[in-house]
Amino acid sequence: MRKLTLLLIVLVTSINLNAQSDSEINNSIRINALGLVTGFYEFQYERVISEKGAIKIGFGTGTLRDVSGSDADDDFEDAFGTNSFNNNNQRVVEGFTLNAEYRYFFSHLKAPKGLYVSPGIQYLKLNEKYTYTDSNNQLSTLVDNDYSIFNIRGLFGYQFIIAKRIILNPYLGAGIALGSVDENNSRADAFGTGFSINGGIDIGIGF
Repeated sequence: MRKLTLLLIVLVTSINLNAQSDSEINNSIRINALGLVTGFYEFQYERVISEKGAIKIGFGTGTLRDVSGSDADDDFEDAFGTNSFNNNNQRVVEGFTLNAEYRYFFSHLKAPKGLYVSPGIQYLKLNEKYTYTDSNNQLSTLVDNDYSIFNIRGLFGYQFIIAKRIILNPYLGAGIALGSVDENNSRADAFGTGFSINGGIDIGIGF
């Protein structure tokens, strides 16, 4: 209910702003609607800097995974080959992200409308923790890892402007992720690279 209320507030506010002014959009604020499903909320600000260009910065925070009971048992089974760590198994993944990108709009329409390509960078800081209750009824931590990830990515999207003020922006892309893992239980570090898939649906207001 709280997630639905947040989305309704964004939409109602955008309608009110539209009634007040029909001026050209050079700025917008928005939220990634996928956060209503994932629990990880990203807030974005976009500024038009030329007829075909814009910059966007963002911040996100939340919990990507928080499960216990049978769901956590499945995660333990996948990660360790067993879920028999007594009881009250729990897995939590949470953290924050920062991102910045430049957008070039291909459309004959003036930015920020239409089809665009967007190179950018994203930083992710995540903590993953597996805990369980041992035979002495004490909470024990099996894994406590900190992840630092730099994601260099390219996105394609289409930005709709509805009723002159409402921003609707689906996007999808890929990137190269450079990351490190700090295993807090052993104080060991590991490094790696990988391929990332990036996507979202921004909903917000322009002004």
